[in-house]
Amino acid sequence: MPPFPRPTGAGFEPYVWAATVADVAARHRLSPAHVLRFDANLPPFAARLAVSPRRALAARGEYPEGSYRELREAAAAYAGCAPDELAVDAGADGLIGLVARTFLGPGSRAVTEHRTYPLYAIASRLEGAEVEAAPRQLDALAAASRTAAVLWLCNPGNPGGELFAADEIAELARSLPATLVCVDEAYYEYGGETAAPAAPELDNLVCVRTLSKAFGLAGLRVGYCVASPRLAAELSARRSPAPIPTSSATLAEAALQRAEIEPELRATTAERERVRAALLAAGFDAPPTHTNFVVVRTLQARTLAAQLERRGLVVRAYRDLLRITVRSPADDDLLLGALGVHAPPASTRAATVLGPGIRVSLVIDGSGRATSASGDEARDSRIEERAHEEGIDLELVAEAELSNERVEAALARARARADAGREDAQGNGRQRSQD
Repeated sequence: MPPFPRPTGAGFEPYVWAATVADVAARHRLSPAHVLRFDANLPPFAARLAVSPRRALAARGEYPEGSYRELREAAAAYAGCAPDELAVDAGADGLIGLVARTFLGPGSRAVTEHRTYPLYAIASRLEGAEVEAAPRQLDALAAASRTAAVLWLCNPGNPGGELFAADEIAELARSLPATLVCVDEAYYEYGGETAAPAAPELDNLVCVRTLSKAFGLAGLRVGYCVASPRLAAELSARRSPAPIPTSSATLAEAALQRAEIEPELRATTAERERVRAALLAAGFDAPPTHTNFVVVRTLQARTLAAQLERRGLVVRAYRDLLRITVRSPADDDLLLGALGVHAPPASTRAATVLGPGIRVSLVIDGSGRATSASGDEARDSRIEERAHEEGIDLELVAEAELSNERVEAALARARARADAGREDAQGNGRQRSQD
């Protein structure tokens, strides 16, 4: 008889990734350059590297330093705690799995919010635990968690963007001394509310953070959590020996030390409110959020999402909710225009230009966050360096066969339109090249 995997908790389903850009492009006969993702809740522009690639890769032939002392010190300084009150792992997802592995097992029970990030239930059931969902109300969650081993909270919430007060979460943890309360604070920087200051004093409260959102470093897979020294040590003892690559740890440490995210936070929150105001003015039900996305409550969510995807605009759809990640103002105007929404001009100079096989999204008044993916490494390096020097936020995506002349022409058109403030919301901001 072959070996059998150990049983999971009832109802286990693996995590399902969204369709790739290539999948969406092929499905609708679009250029991959014309597919814009409004579904991943990532910043519109990737962060600048805080150290050179050479320095980040210098120790590529060595195993990571297992305690991640320097990374923990940088994260602790940023979070306002002591290094021994902090544990690290491969992204917030790694820490969620680590918490589940530490506190859950067959016969135990976990509680999640009724609609939330699915990995909490997945990680719980992988350990054989049963999972109960309760409404996103602290009283209801507390009542459901009286005999639970773990209560998972997302704050600010996903997909709704709601925010619990930090002191109420701390009080909830105090009222459940036998339950580990794990708070996923992936969107903390956008909401500004954190229970982390209370975590070192409570042996049943863990606050999980990530560098994927406001820091714009999702590909590094670096997360950290704030907890009591006893709990942080227990989690660190149970994680795999070296879950974060040396290069990722080096880059994350430098990013935390500099923490140059305020321009991104200001731009995103301002754009979030501009987009939400435009949706409200057009008659959509768009409640406040405290994240880097807006939501629209509608029973037509899946129909609208399918219509948007046919135009290369990918959003996240639930039965009665659209979740739309905030991107650059001109990118957002593409989506709003597709929904029949006219938005007032943004305060920043921005443009999105789409031509055959190319897209250029840029913000003139940016902070130099730039990526170019044209299939020519030397050309991409020149474009990114120029954007860094001029403080332009930029995302350029082009098919590999495009000539330098056509790439530079698209960049020039985008720059000219942004400088002139000619984003055309009624025309969806979409300017197609004919060359």
